[in-house]
Amino acid sequence: DRQNVVLSGFGTEDTHHLLHTLRWGHDGALYMNQSIYIHSHVETPYGVKRLRGGGIWQFRPESMQLNILCEGFVNPWGHHFDRWGQHFATDGAYGEGINYVFPGAEYVTKPGLIRRVSGLNPGSPKHCGLEIISGRHIPESWQGSMVTNDFRAHRVCRFVVTESGSGYASTQEEELIKTTHVAFRPIDVKMGPDGAIYIADWYNPIIQHGEVDFRDERRDHLHGRIWRISAKGRPLAPRYDVNKMSVTELFDLLLAPEEWLRLHAKLALKDRNPEDVESRLNSWLKKQLADSANERKEECLLEAMFVLQCIDRINDEVVSAAINSDDHRLRARAVRVISENREKLNQYRRLINQAVRDGHERVRLEAVRALGEDKDLAAVASVAGALESKVDQFMDFAIWKSFRDLSHVWLPKVLSGEYSFDGNGTALLTALEAVQAKDAAKVLLNLLNSAELSERAKISTIRAVLEQGNAQEVSTALKYAMKTDSGISSPEIRALVESSIEITDRRKLVPFESASIVVPIMVDSKKEYFPQAVVAAGAWKVIGLRDAISELANDSEGNEAHRVAAIYSLGRYGDEESIQTISLIASNTNTSTVPVQIASVQALAGPALNTAINIAIHAFNQDLNPNEIASLIEPIIGRKKGPEILEERMRESTIPADVARRIIRVVQDSNLGLDSLIATIRSAGKLTENSWKFNPETVSLLVEAAKGGDPVAGESVFRRKTLQCMKCHAIGGAGGKVGPDLVSLGASAQVDYLVASLLAPNDKVKENFHSIQIIDADGQVHTGIQVRRAGGILVLRNAKDELEQIAVDDIELEKEGRSLMPDGLVDDLTKQEIADLISFLSALGKVGDFEVSRESIARTYRVLEFTPKAHFVVARSSFNTIAIGHADLQWEPAYTKVNGEIELNELPIFKLRQGVDDMSFLQTTLRVSNSGSIGIVTNGLEGIDVWIDGKPIASENLQSVVFENGDHVLTFGLNRVARNKPLLVKTRISKSSSAQAQWLLGK
Repeated sequence: DRQNVVLSGFGTEDTHHLLHTLRWGHDGALYMNQSIYIHSHVETPYGVKRLRGGGIWQFRPESMQLNILCEGFVNPWGHHFDRWGQHFATDGAYGEGINYVFPGAEYVTKPGLIRRVSGLNPGSPKHCGLEIISGRHIPESWQGSMVTNDFRAHRVCRFVVTESGSGYASTQEEELIKTTHVAFRPIDVKMGPDGAIYIADWYNPIIQHGEVDFRDERRDHLHGRIWRISAKGRPLAPRYDVNKMSVTELFDLLLAPEEWLRLHAKLALKDRNPEDVESRLNSWLKKQLADSANERKEECLLEAMFVLQCIDRINDEVVSAAINSDDHRLRARAVRVISENREKLNQYRRLINQAVRDGHERVRLEAVRALGEDKDLAAVASVAGALESKVDQFMDFAIWKSFRDLSHVWLPKVLSGEYSFDGNGTALLTALEAVQAKDAAKVLLNLLNSAELSERAKISTIRAVLEQGNAQEVSTALKYAMKTDSGISSPEIRALVESSIEITDRRKLVPFESASIVVPIMVDSKKEYFPQAVVAAGAWKVIGLRDAISELANDSEGNEAHRVAAIYSLGRYGDEESIQTISLIASNTNTSTVPVQIASVQALAGPALNTAINIAIHAFNQDLNPNEIASLIEPIIGRKKGPEILEERMRESTIPADVARRIIRVVQDSNLGLDSLIATIRSAGKLTENSWKFNPETVSLLVEAAKGGDPVAGESVFRRKTLQCMKCHAIGGAGGKVGPDLVSLGASAQVDYLVASLLAPNDKVKENFHSIQIIDADGQVHTGIQVRRAGGILVLRNAKDELEQIAVDDIELEKEGRSLMPDGLVDDLTKQEIADLISFLSALGKVGDFEVSRESIARTYRVLEFTPKAHFVVARSSFNTIAIGHADLQWEPAYTKVNGEIELNELPIFKLRQGVDDMSFLQTTLRVSNSGSIGIVTNGLEGIDVWIDGKPIASENLQSVVFENGDHVLTFGLNRVARNKPLLVKTRISKSSSAQAQWLLGK
């Protein structure tokens, strides 16, 4: 054998993320996967190709063409093709199940990511390897099923993937294999030439790399297995030696049921004389198409295109026949062939324009992505034309991506006024939103004033101007929003004013003649966005309004929300007189309420930190709830000198014990490592230290105790609001994103590792969850996990699961932070409670009661919180108002237990007028990707009222509800007298329905 270096420059930074999963495609290309942390800069005859992170390469050895198929995977160890050449992938390090892959698709970790393509199974565990079942040996009901491995939970999984618009929908079926054996680690799956399924089993009880010692004796260095799965009572697939077969005999295998045979027949043809193969192929195809009894003519055309690609040939007649086929799957494949051979086809533009107007979404998607590689305005106009047809999530991304890829063609001409998308305002706005051009504000304002735009489009246009425009342009946009005939609702105007304040902070930009924006609002305090305008006046330093705002802040008899806004506004002015006003207001014990004190601290933490701390310490002597404590402490410790000054002041103070405990929790949650401050607070509250020490003895004690733990009780501990576990962690996609999804935790992690993570979360931080700490130019401290850094903006996900934007130019100090999981989280738990909690965590993902069901169950809800304002609305209006929406209703996230149930005792209760039973209210969202009839199934209808998109629906009609494409909000009213059991909601879609839908997960 000889070795020959064909390509060089592939990254080598991380040995377990190097090039892997090499496989030949039916199109004759070699596909190679690359994982995160690898940066490849590969020299080719066509220039340097760069892939910075995870993705899939496409390489054609004959021409030495190397291209990137997609970007943004984490660790994609599964890649395969369906019968029609469409790509699918799995990722062993992020969990969205099966991923539909098409040219230019971008996923979760692409550097500078702005938008991404979502996987087909949100909330699914991470999967490794991928095979698509085919062949005579496997029963018909399994044909086309996708098999992959959840190696963390010891499962080999099966998915059924069906067409849905321009993309696909995926449903998990019963596992092919699942076991409680801790060492079964299936990592790859392949069909063999005999038609059987082969599973590569790593066989190791420990699979973590950094989290568990490399020398841990439990690591298995000797074993590893390959399992063979065959169908009982069915003959194996026939065996052929393709290297000994003639060209004509190989053609006969192109229609074989086994994908293995079809692929290897083409690979064998790839090594034969291309002229001979092409000549014989033409004869074979003509014969097949002329046979009136042949019911597989589309497959013959498909295979002919594949073979021609394998031998680096193109045939206009074959492509034309395919693009005009009645089968959209063949037409979609033909577009991909046309795209990859555009320079060889005389009819390229005519064919691609035909495809972009095709009646099927996937054909149009392929055409849109093909056009993204062109270099003229005709291609831009064709992409814009795709907006006139149905646009689903995959098509939406394809259009967005192609507009970005073509921006060098159309953007300069739009900015110079030479091109306007033929007056198509929707297309122009869509394109400008895609590129986020810095100089496009003028064009956007012209669009705002001239085009017939929907409210949503107007809001998007104004937001784009706020982000990109100069002071004059921002002012014009805000004034347009506030016009009585703008068509923009008051809640949306309120949100726009809030955004403009945030943009002032980030961009250091004040709207031109800002007084003319806020003065008209200040004369009418009944406007819904009056408080936001008051704050804006301070942010923009509108001097002429300061006295009026000071008067508003001193009005203890007036509207408290307006008074609080005025205090924030005075803090924004930041001058000595405003600071003095706030200080006097906060120190008046007769009129200074807790909301006023909180506003005073937050307003002064920047301009007058010492004063803010004095106000906070005074407030600590009241009965404050946890949210109020957090609102007082966070702005102080979030300042550069804040913890140091607070500690100094607290040494001289005495505070109630319960307040001290709550302050300590907030400080611990900050993850700033403020141990000295915590000790001082403990002393001020006269608290004795009660903490679990992280040492070998404690770990051993709790590991032993966990053997007698109760996982059911442990789930209740996990769900306690005081621990905030679900604020940071999801289970099966339902929950926060600050920490890892725990869906398979118990099946992948050892008990001693779980104990150590609870006691010392900063000791071993899971990969991709290291935080960074930023101090900005204003002395404010930001801690979080980096989401992206692009366009001069750093985006962090903080411990509250909120996204913070920081201008890179404003960063004064950046350093590695701690784990966002706070120390001392379990200090208040007893040994039995910790044992129960560990028992629950160690059961997650294992076969049994704590594995997430395959059924389509709603797991993420929003619960109506009980507040005086909400109670007033609920008590004095019909329940329909709750479903429709009201500004005074506050909804908070809530998540089901692992079994999919929401416990009633976790829901706020609304005690209403006499004669009306107590009620609780919650909402969830169903995303429909393909319209049709869907059954909404609950675990009993007693005590349930249901609204869909604000309209009541009778319980007997829930079995078959026709949903259109889009997001649909389901509101549930639970009668707390009539209902005495948890709520579980799921969908049921009959085989005769065309509908495809998924419950939204996350927060």
